[in-house]
Amino acid sequence: MGLIRILKGRRIAEIDAKAIEEGIDSKWLMKNAGNSVSKEIISDFEGRELNRAARGVVVCGSGNNGGDGLVAADDLLNYGMKITVFYISALEKFSPDSLFYFKKLKESRENNIYYLNLEDKKVNSFFKEELKKADFVLDAIFGTGLHGKDIYGPSKKIIEIINLAKDKNKNLQIYSVDIPSGIDSDNGKVLGVAVRADKTLTFGCKKIGLVNYPGADFTGKVKVIDIGIPQKYYNQYEQYFEPDLKWVAENIPVKEPWTYKYKVGSLLVIAGSAGFTGAASMTCMSALRSGAGVVTLVCPRQLNNVFEEKLTEVITYPVEQTDDVTLHMNSLDEILELSDRFNALAIGPGLSRNPSTMCLVRELLKKVKKPVVLDADGLYALYGVKDNIDIVESNLSNIVITPHTGEMSLMMGLGKIPLEDRIRVNLEVAEKYNLISVLKGARTIISDYNKRTFINPTGNWGLASAGTGDILTGIIGSLLCQGMSLLEGAVCGAYIHGLAADIMVKETSRTSLIATDLLGGIKKGFLEIEKIKY
Repeated sequence: MGLIRILKGRRIAEIDAKAIEEGIDSKWLMKNAGNSVSKEIISDFEGRELNRAARGVVVCGSGNNGGDGLVAADDLLNYGMKITVFYISALEKFSPDSLFYFKKLKESRENNIYYLNLEDKKVNSFFKEELKKADFVLDAIFGTGLHGKDIYGPSKKIIEIINLAKDKNKNLQIYSVDIPSGIDSDNGKVLGVAVRADKTLTFGCKKIGLVNYPGADFTGKVKVIDIGIPQKYYNQYEQYFEPDLKWVAENIPVKEPWTYKYKVGSLLVIAGSAGFTGAASMTCMSALRSGAGVVTLVCPRQLNNVFEEKLTEVITYPVEQTDDVTLHMNSLDEILELSDRFNALAIGPGLSRNPSTMCLVRELLKKVKKPVVLDADGLYALYGVKDNIDIVESNLSNIVITPHTGEMSLMMGLGKIPLEDRIRVNLEVAEKYNLISVLKGARTIISDYNKRTFINPTGNWGLASAGTGDILTGIIGSLLCQGMSLLEGAVCGAYIHGLAADIMVKETSRTSLIATDLLGGIKKGFLEIEKIKY
């Protein structure tokens, strides 16, 4: 596929309005949406051996999302499934197109459609009994127009009843139309309560609420469906994307049969201090596993023998050290001269925050103009000094930073960053420092100073383990030294890092995954990339 476009959910109403204004019939769009939903459900249940007609409950709101559900319900009934439809709002609140399809369904299927008034004990009880008998539920309550305020009243109760039915019957399949009801489609915030879907059938493009946590935890499998709106309408908005393996494989540099190690790319790693030799080692090894031709590690002189033992394939370059056995500021000129021979640098893992070392890093950031990936203690050089205006005002457009949310909050002077605010904050830091920012976490976010953002689809919670960030630094540094642009190198690096974790947890489990396991996952990930690329 390549790059998958992602938009804020509120854009969908604008896109629909533009398409309709230019001659696309709104009822035709709703019919396409509902038909597509029903086809997906039918396809899923055709492979099941139920020995009877599948039973479903369709729950519709009053907006266009509910209209999509009504069209789908009609299709499912025509197919022969036993469908009970519940609508949760008075008819005068229905959108015009939804009311059109409601009347059409009511005319032919009057015995299959009910007003779900929870104050009516008989209907309330009937709804719960139908859920008990159902094989699936179709959630068409709220769509992408839900923002800001928490859900309350009957709608909240209905969603809770649906989720409770799933808790009691794990075989019950829940489908959501466009987005699980209760998720803010602009940012992924849960508005008090949300339907926990097994599959979300979304239209035209993915929405931020489907890919950003916490909303992403409620979507199940997401499938994008074309309902007939030309792609040109989606291209006019924010530049948010999700990469896939094909896109990553296409962007990884090609290696000719006659290449050699220096042509492939050389990476200079500036990392490590007493007690933190592991961080530097993992960065170096992940860089080699990701295709760097040569990796050299600048380290404190006293630690050179340790690194000589740990790193067989890495060249070590010992320099002057502080009393704390960290890199000394006096080594600046020597490192600058050395850096001229390398294609890219990786700075930060395990460096420590020794004042002399931090002074060294700040000077390197100001003077080195080759691609740099900056992580861990190296980030402290950006935010840990009160008078760092010279750094902020420097041209840092050659730098990729890889903060976790704690480091990001310190960089931006914020408290705890909610999951739903991560994209906004990452864009702000990229613009503030004029660099590429890789905000690590569930669905790692990569943004540049031109307001482009990529949301990484790979990875799992097994990555919440010490050292995995050092592995990521090495992967990105390796891709940069091989000639990738900063943004593409960061996006592909995050994807490969998460892919390595997804591969390895099949052997280790998520609980038991440790950072060095990812080195094996990188090898296997590149096997998949090379199948596509060569």
